[in-house]
Amino acid sequence: MRLFTQFGIAALLVMLATVGWYWVADGKQSDASAQPSPPRSATVVETGLTRLGAVEETVTAVGTTRAAKSINIVPTASGLVTRVAFEAGQRVSAGAVLVEIDSASERAAVRETESELVNLRAQMTRAESLRARKLLSEADVDELRGKLGMAEARLEAVRSQRDKRTLRAPFSGVVGLRNIDLGAYVDSGTVLTTLDDLNTVELEFKIPERYFSAVKIGQSISAASTAFPQRKFSGVVREVDTRIEATTRAFRVRAELPNPDAVLPEGLFMSVSLVVAERRNAVLAPEEAVIREGAESYVYVVAGGAAIRTPITVGQRRDATVEVRSGLKPEMEIVIKGQQSLRDKAPVRAAKEQTPGSGLGNGNRRQPS
Repeated sequence: MRLFTQFGIAALLVMLATVGWYWVADGKQSDASAQPSPPRSATVVETGLTRLGAVEETVTAVGTTRAAKSINIVPTASGLVTRVAFEAGQRVSAGAVLVEIDSASERAAVRETESELVNLRAQMTRAESLRARKLLSEADVDELRGKLGMAEARLEAVRSQRDKRTLRAPFSGVVGLRNIDLGAYVDSGTVLTTLDDLNTVELEFKIPERYFSAVKIGQSISAASTAFPQRKFSGVVREVDTRIEATTRAFRVRAELPNPDAVLPEGLFMSVSLVVAERRNAVLAPEEAVIREGAESYVYVVAGGAAIRTPITVGQRRDATVEVRSGLKPEMEIVIKGQQSLRDKAPVRAAKEQTPGSGLGNGNRRQPS
């Protein structure tokens, strides 16, 4: 009995020790869970403010120039070239002689017909005098009058044939390369040179169909060419096609560019920029603040010391800024640099130093806090 009593006391002590150990361990765990977790460290970022500004919505295209007037100079009669009166690239006035073709036979025909006409006119004068004295019948006078009329018509025809041997500029412009030399034989199929009126040039290009209602006659355009890298050419829309091409889903637009110094030739390839809309109170944000993931764009808006991921809809881009169609308002603080390591609602603080020359470029970068 005494041995059983000793075993019972020992078992009781072991049980009490176990309960005490669990009670102490549970108390320590409760104390540990009651203590607040250490705060997350704020990410250092650089921020800026959105602002209001003017935005021009532009559409770009490519086109080819055409002279306001452009023709090939071809003869209407065949023969030998006796004179070439122009140089390539020369400016000529309307009516200026360009090429002369041998016209010896035509000149002779003119002289012959003129002589015949002089004789018939003298006969007509005498006949009218005789008729007045009733010494000549009316039928003889009418016959002579008919011969005189035919001679006048014949003179007009031979003069026309003679004049066709001299090719003149039908309008003022710039002549192209010479395709013939003195003494060459030419006919009606020979292109002697070209003539272009380059005081203004026509620029034709195509615009996607979604801009059909936005393009109007009189709108301004800006054009550039790699042939003149330091120049911009301005013009206006003169014609808009009334049809949309089924294959390209685009429509043709023709603009007119002033070209007083004739530097723009026929057939020059040019890039075109056309302003189709203008918004003067658009919300603008630095382009570097915008993050793109597939078709989605978003920024981090700083509010209450945290970076809030905010989806946005972007519009036009210009001068390192982006137009925000929806999602932001003016004077909102957004993260410009350091957003790569951010998550939604992550704590942030503004950087102590700024990088000169970044942001919106007009003092909208936020000052250090």
